[in-house]
Amino acid sequence: MLYVRISDDPEGLEKGVDRQEADCRAFAESHGYVVERVFRENDTSAFKQRTITLPSGEKVRRVVRPGFRAMLQFLAQRGADAMIAYDLDRAVRDPRDLEDLIDAKVLYGFGVKSTTGSLRLDNDSDIAMARVLVAMANKSSADTARRVARASKQQAIEGRWHGGRAPYGYRMGDSTLYIVPEHAALVREACERVLAGESLYVITRTWNERGERTQNNVGWSEKGLAQVLRNPALKGTRIYRPALPDGSYAAEPEVTTEGNWTPTIDPDTWQQVVDVLDARKARRTTWPGAGSVKRVHPFSGIIRCGKCGTIMRKQGKVYICVGCVKLRRRSLCGFQAAVAVWA
Repeated sequence: MLYVRISDDPEGLEKGVDRQEADCRAFAESHGYVVERVFRENDTSAFKQRTITLPSGEKVRRVVRPGFRAMLQFLAQRGADAMIAYDLDRAVRDPRDLEDLIDAKVLYGFGVKSTTGSLRLDNDSDIAMARVLVAMANKSSADTARRVARASKQQAIEGRWHGGRAPYGYRMGDSTLYIVPEHAALVREACERVLAGESLYVITRTWNERGERTQNNVGWSEKGLAQVLRNPALKGTRIYRPALPDGSYAAEPEVTTEGNWTPTIDPDTWQQVVDVLDARKARRTTWPGAGSVKRVHPFSGIIRCGKCGTIMRKQGKVYICVGCVKLRRRSLCGFQAAVAVWA
């Protein structure tokens, strides 16, 4: 059984874990092992902790690695005679994870190997050395995280993009952002349609019908589109929000500066769109006992446009036709036609 992991893969190409898997397979073959299963964790940190709630209700800080936990369960079921990783720090960088791996090995008797020879748990000396190396690796990760946070803050002060995955509508290059014309056109279209009264549901539905895709090459969702439109990078603003002890980020930015890239939309338009989205969120009502948030409007989903037959949605004191993409007041004949279609 193989385990491969890489911490950062913003482009999602998985080249790092592919290389690790190839080396681990070669190692397994040279030592007479047959690979039955491969556990891959791409773009997954073995150091960063999150605050989670245990079934008992207790809140604790843990490194969340579903693939690593699935691997331990597989080994507990005696699914393999040995675990092979590329290197010690690819398998574990957190002392708790190492102790869980040691416990599993003691209980179920599988071997633990690495292609670099840095991970062995065959005897007490190997285990003691692994603990020392993991403690050193953990300290190195903490030092790196501190330096990266300070560098990110300085980049924000200078108006430079922090690196990593570019926001939708842009691509990364030369420490700045460059507009992707076809994506920027969708952002502007969404802004126009939101300001015209259309819902995010309607926009994402029509985009998906047209075959539009997100940066991750998946269909659009209301939540995903809202996140895109709320991103201040669209108006050319660079912000920096420090990480909090619980692993989340501060609600209010510590640094707000003008970015060194071309805005996709002007600041006034961005603010108008955000205000509309905030107003819609504020109007939502929670049904008693429903456990979810729903928007409540009279005749929602019933009234249809008397011209094109498309469902109309209430916006303020008027109804909007999502087919004609413009506001129209509900007329008697339109209402009668709507009732007839609905009936």
